[in-house]
Amino acid sequence: MNCHVQLGCNYSPELIRLLETGRSRVDWIKLSLRDTVWTEHAISSPFCPQLLHTLPHASKRDFEDIDFDEINKQIKACKSPHIALHLLAKKEDWDADEVTDEEIIDRMLHVVLRWKKELEADLLIENVPYYGFRGTFRCATDPEVITRICNEADIGLMLDLAHLRVAACHRGEEVDQYLEAMPLNRVREIHVCGPGMDPERGYFRDRHLEMQETDYNLLEKSLALTTPVVVTLEYGGTGPIFEWRSEIDVLERQLNRLNNIVANN
Repeated sequence: MNCHVQLGCNYSPELIRLLETGRSRVDWIKLSLRDTVWTEHAISSPFCPQLLHTLPHASKRDFEDIDFDEINKQIKACKSPHIALHLLAKKEDWDADEVTDEEIIDRMLHVVLRWKKELEADLLIENVPYYGFRGTFRCATDPEVITRICNEADIGLMLDLAHLRVAACHRGEEVDQYLEAMPLNRVREIHVCGPGMDPERGYFRDRHLEMQETDYNLLEKSLALTTPVVVTLEYGGTGPIFEWRSEIDVLERQLNRLNNIVANN
């Protein structure tokens, strides 16, 4: 049983209105847009500290355009205890047409260790969706690879349950077995939201929709197996990608239920 699990949520104008009126509460506000960190930090700071979530992915080895000093200033200002790197390995990050799993793993580990060295907060890696025809190479979503990188780099895991459900579906695996194969002792934060079917493409994908009973049940199971510091709802946000998934009543409904869940853990 976990103690003192805290609750986070994506920054959105709707979340700020809920906090201003006392209709919901959170311990952390998650900032994930690089271009608006300082603006959203200024708005969020009167309510609570912020979880910074603005890093790229683990096969991107070009650091020339990375301003580590600026990222560390943001980490300090937000009081973010950790920051995560998506354990994503994109084919376009390699010049060669064929890449071995070991080359992929070595690249990701090298990049993870570089980020860990440069950042003034704990680094986590986040599990990502797998589709097979786009996105990441499959091996980056293998539980044994995720475990290996956590252990060799000595870092924690940001367990994204929507990503986990999508990956399990496209990998042809049972969600519970896929979950239990993860390095659950390394989990520091859990991300939750509702995945769904893409109506235009016809496949299961990460959609950042409202959580359904399946999602709450998976969270309960995950909390029984892990000891995270925080559970973060990734519903809501700003900009054209997220604005249509940021209804205030839907957000309030989920936050109130999640507050009850973390309070009982």
